[in-house]
Amino acid sequence: MPVVDIDENINKIRMNIDKLTQEVFKLQGMLQTFEGFKQGGLKTIDLPNDPTHEPVEELKSIQEKPQ
Repeated sequence: MPVVDIDENINKIRMNIDKLTQEVFKLQGMLQTFEGFKQGGLKTIDLPNDPTHEPVEELKSIQEKPQ
């Protein structure tokens, strides 16, 4: 017969609520930031580099060329 641990379920649910609450606070902060940008007259933000693309540096060989 399956058994459900009540205390364990209560703790898991509370932990999930805490995690989701923190995520909501983070999203609210981001929203306020972008609303502040908009109120300041910004419509777009030019970024110096694409944050989703890491620059790849060309590797140079350190091995000596035989003559």
